[in-house]
Amino acid sequence: MKNPARARPDTSGEFDSLRVWRRVIVYSLVVAVTIILGFAVWAWLNTLQQQRGKLRIEARLTANSARALFAGLANDLPYLSRQINVAGLESTHRVYALLSAYQRYHPGVASLVLFSPGGSMRVNTARPCCAVLPDTRGHPGIYRSLLNTLHAKGLWTGQTQKGLVLGKWRIPIRYVIRSAKGEPRAILQASVLLKTLTRQWHGAALPAGTAVGLIRTDGVHIARLPASHVQRLYSTPADGPLMAQLKAHPAQAEGGFGGVVFSDSAWRIGEYVKLDEFPLVAYASIPLGVLAVHWGESIAPVVALVMLSLAGFIVLSRRQIMREQRHVEELALRRRRSAVTGLPNRFALMEWLDANLARGPASLMLLRVDLDDFHDINAALGPDAGDRALQEAARRIRVTGQAAGGFVTHAGGDKFDIALPGATLVNANGLAQSLLHALGAPLEIDGRMLRLQAGIGIGCYPQDAQDSAGLLRVVDSALYGAKRDGKSHIGLYDPVEGDLSSVRLNFQHAVERALAANEFVLHFQPIVDMQDGRIVGAEALVRWLDPERGMVPPAEFIPLAEATGRIGAIGQWVFHHACRSAARWLRQGHDLHVAVNLSAVQFASANLAVRLREEMLSANLAPSRVVIEVTETAVMQDVERSLGVLNALHALGLGMAIDDFGTGYSSLAYLRRLPAQTIKIDQSFVRDVDTDSEDLAIVRAIVALARALGRKTVAEGIENAQQWKLLQAIGVDYGQGYWLGRPVPEDELRALLGSNHGRVTAVAQQTTTQR
Repeated sequence: MKNPARARPDTSGEFDSLRVWRRVIVYSLVVAVTIILGFAVWAWLNTLQQQRGKLRIEARLTANSARALFAGLANDLPYLSRQINVAGLESTHRVYALLSAYQRYHPGVASLVLFSPGGSMRVNTARPCCAVLPDTRGHPGIYRSLLNTLHAKGLWTGQTQKGLVLGKWRIPIRYVIRSAKGEPRAILQASVLLKTLTRQWHGAALPAGTAVGLIRTDGVHIARLPASHVQRLYSTPADGPLMAQLKAHPAQAEGGFGGVVFSDSAWRIGEYVKLDEFPLVAYASIPLGVLAVHWGESIAPVVALVMLSLAGFIVLSRRQIMREQRHVEELALRRRRSAVTGLPNRFALMEWLDANLARGPASLMLLRVDLDDFHDINAALGPDAGDRALQEAARRIRVTGQAAGGFVTHAGGDKFDIALPGATLVNANGLAQSLLHALGAPLEIDGRMLRLQAGIGIGCYPQDAQDSAGLLRVVDSALYGAKRDGKSHIGLYDPVEGDLSSVRLNFQHAVERALAANEFVLHFQPIVDMQDGRIVGAEALVRWLDPERGMVPPAEFIPLAEATGRIGAIGQWVFHHACRSAARWLRQGHDLHVAVNLSAVQFASANLAVRLREEMLSANLAPSRVVIEVTETAVMQDVERSLGVLNALHALGLGMAIDDFGTGYSSLAYLRRLPAQTIKIDQSFVRDVDTDSEDLAIVRAIVALARALGRKTVAEGIENAQQWKLLQAIGVDYGQGYWLGRPVPEDELRALLGSNHGRVTAVAQQTTTQR
């Protein structure tokens, strides 16, 4: 009989092989699961970071839109309060007329209301003057909100409620009118409809479930989109993760939060941005479920690829990451490059200098190239040809500068910078000579042969300056010296002379003397209605009556004033006296405005709006009588900042005009957003409009563009009757030029206004006939 044990087949070898095979499968699965889990965690964090970034951008946009609204009212309500005090609180009719006049120019304000300190409604522009108004005491929420306003020291954003007169949800923005002793005399309220604030939120491309809102720091909501349980939302202070973050980090300007929110009891993640000037916080949030969907969508294809091939998964993941990285780098690159030349811009240069100077190099040379008389190319050939010439100049500078190991940037306009790390003055001077040689080579544009010339300034680190800002000032001073010496010159910074050269110092002293001795005078050039020849305004132009040199034309002293930083003081003098002249015209019965040019220095001033408002108040002149002229080039240097400045001036009630239009590089998208009522067609296009078909086509296009945007047009430089008739036929609204009237002193302008009922067309045509 056989041993049963020996009768069983020996399967130990097969068992061991299966176990090893199972281990391989298990290990492979562990590796795959580990990769999947690791990627899932990474994808979650990456998705969370991306979504928080988008939410932060949306919160900033929301904060910016709210800041624009509240900043305008923060300027206007105190101003209105002073006007009400002047008009007299007791005169309901005068107060009503004042508030109604303001509202006509501010469509964003649904109504203006005046309350007594006890909360009773006295005036409401949504109702006729002296109409019966609701009693706020019958509405405890509104009455309580009004009484809370009395404790506010500045602008107060009240509780969002349904207006008793408007009957719509509105945001009350209030200012307490106080006596000289600080006692409340009245409460002035600007009512902004809730939908006015949230209108632009509707247009944002946001994921489903995104909530955007504005909340006070005490937890009371001002606005939210979407808004469920509206009554509860706007009457009950929120107590959730956002408020917890604000309490935990009171000094933090922006941040994130997460948890169950008060508004809809959903678990959300969000980002917030504080409005530093106001006790308000803007936020944007999405439900956690939406984040999970985005995360799932990002890992689902990867999981499938891992199951098919780990190697394929790694390759595809890397490709996707690199694609996203390239996309981010491209976006960052665009922000740091000139749209015209494609070179890094001034912002990129500052970053580069800060990064390189932080390493403490032994030396670093900076060259600034300024093309000579480049505006003449724009004037003679047009802006398109000017762009092509600028692009070719940029190419030559880039090739020459990079060959020397330099970092080449376009500083804006016709200026370029080249930074040479580790170079000596000999190297920098050699590069400057090469640049002048490269730029001087013949250049053909539209069949015309040109030769470019330039001035070049050179500054050195650390001998001339210790930081990037100082180095830029140094190279500007060196460039000034080069341009002063003539064309195609190279200027080196002189640490002894510096910015206080004898010429510049003497000029600064002369300007101070001229301002003190009232040597500056204003001449006024008529602005004429193209249809009937009536003078509708006058542009204020400064002249210098120097006791030694006589009448100095602006072309001689304005550029030097800009270079020495004295243009701001001269510009303030011009605005001061122009306002007083316009007030005199009005008192003498002449219905016309005054146009005043703003220099780039004035335009960059932080307190520009405050100073202009004070000058108009001092002259007792309504802002509607003043038109501020800003060049297209100054506006386009920093579009977003320019929009903020122009909106602040527009909020004062000032008229605005874009000067020298067509000579810059404005974008139609930005032009639509500029609150300018008038476009001034540069005289370089008007000069030959009756003989040059290209100039005629450009003027026609500008007029058509202005009409499409609802703007008026002013043609500068009209010099003969043919130009007048042609521009009149095209549809230009207003005109200026020697044929219509040269710049004259104020008394001569008044005489012109008195002759022929203030019309100049007949006089000009008669003069032409006599010729």
